[in-house]
Amino acid sequence: MSNDKVSVVVASGRNGGRTMLVAKIGRIDAESVQSTIGGFIAPGNVLCSDSHPSIIKWARDNQLEHHTFVASRQHVKDRCYHVQHVNSRDNRYERWVKKFYGVSTKYLQGYLNWFVFLEKIKKSALQGLELARCVAKNIGAIKIYSSIERKYEKLIVPQLSKR
Repeated sequence: MSNDKVSVVVASGRNGGRTMLVAKIGRIDAESVQSTIGGFIAPGNVLCSDSHPSIIKWARDNQLEHHTFVASRQHVKDRCYHVQHVNSRDNRYERWVKKFYGVSTKYLQGYLNWFVFLEKIKKSALQGLELARCVAKNIGAIKIYSSIERKYEKLIVPQLSKR
């Protein structure tokens, strides 16, 4: 992975929970795995992922049961462990975001959140009501919006210092 690209961590749980989070610029490391999905995974959970060394290290450090996959060779382990939901969501996101002809790194997390929301409500008969509920529940939206610049600086500054 190039140091000019942004790493995004995509996670999905069997309970229907899903997230897509900007991890860092460049290749992910154990710290970026912790900062993105660390709060979602509890002791006793089972982690399924590709065989990225940073994810393996993070899972080992957190003493998680971890099943790894090389997508080109294996899709399912023990008839129940797989990463197909995550791979499928990633593929759908890539097709969806193409219509924007690229997005700014600064606003990438907003696009990811938008896509996750659309995925969540796509089978709902009351999509407009779901949107209204989400907006009404998020009283911190202005605070989130106003923190975009600070989060972007936190993401980009380590990259700029390498040059």
